[in-house]
Amino acid sequence: MRRLLTLLIITSSFIQTACSQDEEVSPAENRQEDCRFMDDFDSFDANVWTKETHEPGWVNQELQAYRPANVSVGTDNGKSVLILTAERNGDQIYSGRVNSQGKFNFKYGSIEASIKLPKTGNGLWPAFWMMGDNGKQWPACGEIDILEMGERNGILNGTTETYYNTAIHYGPDMDSHRQEYYGAEFSHSLQDGEYHTYNLDWTENNLTVSIDGVNFKTFDISPQSGRHEYFQDPSFILFNLAVGGAFPDIHDLKDLTALKDGEKAYMYIDWVKVY
Repeated sequence: MRRLLTLLIITSSFIQTACSQDEEVSPAENRQEDCRFMDDFDSFDANVWTKETHEPGWVNQELQAYRPANVSVGTDNGKSVLILTAERNGDQIYSGRVNSQGKFNFKYGSIEASIKLPKTGNGLWPAFWMMGDNGKQWPACGEIDILEMGERNGILNGTTETYYNTAIHYGPDMDSHRQEYYGAEFSHSLQDGEYHTYNLDWTENNLTVSIDGVNFKTFDISPQSGRHEYFQDPSFILFNLAVGGAFPDIHDLKDLTALKDGEKAYMYIDWVKVY
């Protein structure tokens, strides 16, 4: 299903895959943009992705350890998918995280992914996001959060299936970290057992996030915004399924109702495309 295209130089050379014609038509394809990259996860491509390993609390006071064993490729209702598995064994929690740093990056255009989310309940934190592949430390590298769910406001309001978050992070150093954060209720559940398409349109002056073709938030990154410089470098892609931490404001296992002892939860990624 995957076929090689010619090498395209952005900041470095990398191998791309073409969009298969039998894939469902996406909003970006309707705009007749060329597909620059696609992974439909027929297999795990180590030339594009790295499985991460981190201890609990590594960032954001998260409760899970990330390990490669919790990243796999399998099938879901006939689809070949990337699977990030969160699991709890007593007081031990493990999950999966992948990134394309140093292997695939891009600047400007559109990126979209078809994802089926777990019920985040009280404690799961799935994310689809990007960071600058520029050798700079966070937040100077620039961070774009396309999809985050499971935030504390959704928990407090009983709307975890519809409360959606997107954000950008930037600044010269950690002490000067700045962010623009946007959270709001989506029109229907995004944890309904179906695949939904999450998209970022990236131009020199704007970042626009949409869900299933519906615009959700536009961030101004023009020179007048004061943050232009942080979003002008090629960025790499990340997918992860975190558990607990600062975002859901869950720091104690007794408050983690989304993942009980012996349970597993899954985040499925059917495909990711760049135009």
